[in-house]
This record gives sequence, structure tokens and C-alpha cells, in this order.
Amino acid sequence: MKDERFLEEKYGLKENPFLDNIARNIWLETWVNREKQLEDWKKIISNAISSNKNYIAIVIGDYGRGKTLSLLKIIEESKKYKEILPVYLNFKAEEKSKPGLDFLFRIFKSIDFYKIAEVKEKNDLNNAIESLPNDLAEVKTVLNKIYFGDEEKQRLALYFLSGEIKPAQSQLKKLEVLRKIESIDIAKEYLLGILGFIKRLGYTTLLLAIDEFEYLFSIVPRTQHGIYLALLRGLYDFPIGMSEEVNNIANIVLFIAMAEDGWRNLKEMEKREASSGGPIQPLLRRIDAETTLSVFDKKQTRELVEKRLRYNRIGGKYVDKPLIPFTDDFVDFIFENTNGMPGDIIVRCGQVLDEGLAKTVSILNKEFAQKALEERGF
Repeated sequence: MKDERFLEEKYGLKENPFLDNIARNIWLETWVNREKQLEDWKKIISNAISSNKNYIAIVIGDYGRGKTLSLLKIIEESKKYKEILPVYLNFKAEEKSKPGLDFLFRIFKSIDFYKIAEVKEKNDLNNAIESLPNDLAEVKTVLNKIYFGDEEKQRLALYFLSGEIKPAQSQLKKLEVLRKIESIDIAKEYLLGILGFIKRLGYTTLLLAIDEFEYLFSIVPRTQHGIYLALLRGLYDFPIGMSEEVNNIANIVLFIAMAEDGWRNLKEMEKREASSGGPIQPLLRRIDAETTLSVFDKKQTRELVEKRLRYNRIGGKYVDKPLIPFTDDFVDFIFENTNGMPGDIIVRCGQVLDEGLAKTVSILNKEFAQKALEERGF
């Protein structure tokens, strides 16, 4: 397209980073006035590091409402505390192992074990591993391979821990472990060991930001939904039934984002289980906070428009003022066109801004925006 060639030639852009409208870390600059919800989330984070209690918080919102951005904001806030190890993961993937077990594998895969070690001395890592209880001997062995094995054993240990491979007997021998991680109970032993390991390194809390939880209802059969829900309940109650004392391991905070349909599915399950029992009622009773993300009003829309128009794709950063000024009727048009949906506001503004840069317009108004979006198929 002519406009795309113009952008490439004039600004050196090889691709449009906003064509993929999944929130990225740089989009945290577009965070707009959800301060009430943010304060609630910050309170949970603060409470978590001052207690041994586990927490579950639910973030509800349809596509484009800002669930992923909210999780990224939660992670950003958590990084202000050196005691918290934040991890982002999502359910948008095919199940590759036994129900429930794949979720634990995703947790292990999402932990950057080498980043944890960046500011730690080898002696600290070794002491943290060796001080784990002896009934976690295989966990200790795998952690030792990750940090102190040769390159092949390090890679093998990480693949084994994340469920990327189904180890052959020869590979188990190299790792010096007898058992494969092929049950939830065994995987929980590894979770226990990891929580004990990071606690000994100074992390009191593992924060799991879990995105697109509603995919649970499409990637596994309905008969298996209860396994995952019971596992979440088990994580909330962790380490009940395990060998380590709660004081010796990091606690867990789960921020779970899901679409409104996913939340309705859980509520429907709760009704069905009212007379027969099941995992959903105990899980929902354990939820510490529930937030539903709404669409933006006109004031919030204006703020988001202004922020999006400040994004300079040349340097990949936000500048002090919009790249092209805009009028009040431009904001009115974007608000009406998107019904205040944050994701749509970002996409529409990006499309109009690209068109404005391509045609070197001096101001963005309703008339130009309407024509630009029509030409681009909106």
C-alpha cells in the first residue's frame, strides 16, 4: 500500500507495532484512570508481602476492556517490592499434557530462573537449594542442574521442569532423577521446592498474573473443567498437605483475568453444583477481590486519545505532546465510534494517526478521522 510505503520511507518503519493490538509493556504509558481498581490491587499486593496468606483476585472484562494491560500494570506495581517475584502466563494455548498438570508446567515455564540468579552469589543459590528438606531431593537435584550443570544439563533440566519434553530413561539418568513429572502431586512437589527456594533467596511472594483464563472452557472438555478449578483452590490453600511449613515458602497471589463470558460460565457452574457439590463453590468462596472493567467515559477517552497520539513509532517511545494536534470533535467521533472501548480507541487512533502522518495533515478532526477509517475498512 502507498501509505505503508510512505511510512517505511519517511519514518523507517518496517512494520506497524499496533497492528497487533495485544497490550505490550510499552502500552503501560496508555494507562488511564482506573485508580480505584488499582488501589484495590495494590492493597492485595501489600497485604501479601506482610503475611503468609495466599490470595486470589479476579479481573473481569470483555475483549478490548484492558485486562492484559491491567495485569501488566499489576506486575509493574509489584516490581516496586523486592520481595515479590511476578510471573505472567496465559491459558491461550493447547493442552499438551494431563489436565491440570499443564497449568503447573506453564507456571514453571514462565519463571525466569536465570533472572532470579542475576543478583545472587553462587553460594547463596547453593545454600538455598541445599537447605530444602530431603524429601524434595529430586527438586533439589533439578535446581542444581539448572544453576550448576553444564550447558546441556541446564537446558535439559529446564525442558524437563517446564514439560517441554517427555524424558527418556537416559535423560532421567543425566538429570539424576527417578520420576517423570507426570502427575499433579509430583508437580506440586516441584512447586513446593521452588517456593521454598525463592523464599530462601529473599522473595516472600510469587505473583501469578494469569491472562485469558476463559480459554480453559475451550481447550479442555467440560468434564475436565473441575480439575483446573480444584487445582486453583489447591493453590489458594497451598501448602496444606505438603511437607513444608507455610513460614518456609513464598506465598502465592493469583490475579486471574477472564472475559465476562468466562465469569458467567463459572457462575453457571456454581448454580449447577448448588445441590450436588463440586470444586467451583469452594473456589469462589476463596476469592479476595473481584473487579469488572468498564468502558471509558468521554473524559477517559480523551485522555487515552491524547496518550495514543503521543506514541512516536520512530523511537518506540512516548513524546511530550501528540504527533498531530486534535480537535474536540475528533474525540467525540472516536468516543461514538468505539463506545468507549479502550482497545478500539487505541486501534482507531493508531489508524487515523498513520493516515495523518502519511498525508501530512496539520490537525486531526472528525471529518478526517471518518474518511480515514472508512478508507481503511472501519
